[in-house]
Amino acid sequence: MKILKTVVWDWNGTLLDDVEVCIQTVNAMLHQRNLPLIENVDQYQSVFTFPVIDYYRQVGFDLKRERFEDLSEEYMAGYHARAAACGLFADVEPGILTLKKHGIPSLILSASRQDHLRKQTEQCRCTAWFDDLIGISDIYAKEKLSAAQSWLQDHPQKDRKMIMVGDSLHDWEVAEALGWECILIDRGHQSRKRLESSGKPVMSNILEAVSLILA
Repeated sequence: MKILKTVVWDWNGTLLDDVEVCIQTVNAMLHQRNLPLIENVDQYQSVFTFPVIDYYRQVGFDLKRERFEDLSEEYMAGYHARAAACGLFADVEPGILTLKKHGIPSLILSASRQDHLRKQTEQCRCTAWFDDLIGISDIYAKEKLSAAQSWLQDHPQKDRKMIMVGDSLHDWEVAEALGWECILIDRGHQSRKRLESSGKPVMSNILEAVSLILA
């Protein structure tokens, strides 16, 4: 009997190439407060985490003096001003279309607010590649497990093997909580070393992940 598969993709850093924009955005905020800047991608990948409030603490924001909610509003304003110029990684389209040819549908599960997620997929002209877009209801990026659970209540997947593909340990945590398989990609928001601590396969790009899914 053929195993039916569905691939659930993270968005930021997995499909959308936005790491540099995220660094630029947080550095602008740090600069305004005379705080040390993030110097490079390696440093960023070593500190970025979920929930995002913990990341804000690690890079130096004083959450006793400033509200996390206010910082989030400031960050999102700066991010979206810059992110309009972001595009997908070059291998996203061939990778996802290869899965489609094999009858494997794709979804997006993101810690981005639902309307922001849809706006970005429309800007990248890729919305139609996905069977559904699953975002969250606010801008605080605490977690996305509850969004996935709510979606599964309305769209049971009992007969399908679900495979999460992402660039952070939170993607692995979501997959573990839901009993999904997981593949991680190391060119996004967390380093290969951190991702390897999950014990899950860590790939360098989408096409490597797709090959593993089709194996």
